[in-house]
Amino acid sequence: MPSLTADEIEQLRITHFIFHVVHHGQPEPILLDAVPIGLGSVPIGDFERFFLGRVSDTLKGNRFDFTAGSLTRDNLAAIASAPGRFVDVSQTLARQFHSHDDLRIKRGVLIVMVLRTGTRRLYSLIKYDHEKVVAFDVQDTTAILTDVVNSFTESPAALQKSALIELMQQGGELAIIDRNTRTGISGFFERFLGVTRRHSETEMTKGIVDATLKTVQRHRLELPSDITTRVKPKILEITQNRTSFDAEQFVGDFFGAHGSDAIRATFQGELERRNLAGEAFTYDRSAVPAAGPRKYVTNEGIRLVVPESALGTFSQTTDSDGWTTVTIRTRQVTEQ
Repeated sequence: MPSLTADEIEQLRITHFIFHVVHHGQPEPILLDAVPIGLGSVPIGDFERFFLGRVSDTLKGNRFDFTAGSLTRDNLAAIASAPGRFVDVSQTLARQFHSHDDLRIKRGVLIVMVLRTGTRRLYSLIKYDHEKVVAFDVQDTTAILTDVVNSFTESPAALQKSALIELMQQGGELAIIDRNTRTGISGFFERFLGVTRRHSETEMTKGIVDATLKTVQRHRLELPSDITTRVKPKILEITQNRTSFDAEQFVGDFFGAHGSDAIRATFQGELERRNLAGEAFTYDRSAVPAAGPRKYVTNEGIRLVVPESALGTFSQTTDSDGWTTVTIRTRQVTEQ
């Protein structure tokens, strides 16, 4: 998965750049031979900085792998083995992208980039929609309006589809954002790239449960008992009220006012350890334990396992001084 450290993002540079006009109502794309943006300039140029910002946005996308026989993967591999073929191969990619018809796709450009950070080489494919804007220029005290159709904006809506790719010896790994379906990928883009989702919805849902448990365990002294003792029931409630997972939204739903910066950082770290950072997906509610024993551990290391059938015999209260009293009603206690 093309995950980058802060230092790698800081060192990220574009080594090859071009775009071609696609889905403009004609049978063939408008192919270009060059789009200079001042590559290699020191300090980094404004144009390069703009497009690097769009690449960084893609790091927040969903994770995919190439499938066997992916034409896009084969074309990127051709650039890797022969960088001098960059323009030629980018035009092939544009033809392939243009040939996939979908009435929802607006006129725009397919941007193809090769990037370098340290010893790593990455590839970026971005479909940018043209947005009609009105520009103005001031002459003396009069504003002159100008109609602008072909433009790049920082609006997230304009960046319709984006893939950041790192090739492996076999296959490759991708981070993908598709505005048509934030929790997945449109059939159009999936076919063009030749990819499959890295993790199933079941795997990701289970990963969120585990990441939440670990976060609560680490910050148990900072959190109230209605959170520390009801992790799985709260997650189940969230999945019943929300159809899909978004990290920022989930933290707000689960931790509420207790979602401090430290807790958010821990949760993000747990997502990264499970390769789930940036993922948005539809919950598999069957993967959230709705029943079964509740497991607790006190600050002193005492572990309690309360079967579902015995939940009615277990209660706890927290005093104003922060101490919690656990009460278990039973007819008999046996040491094990």
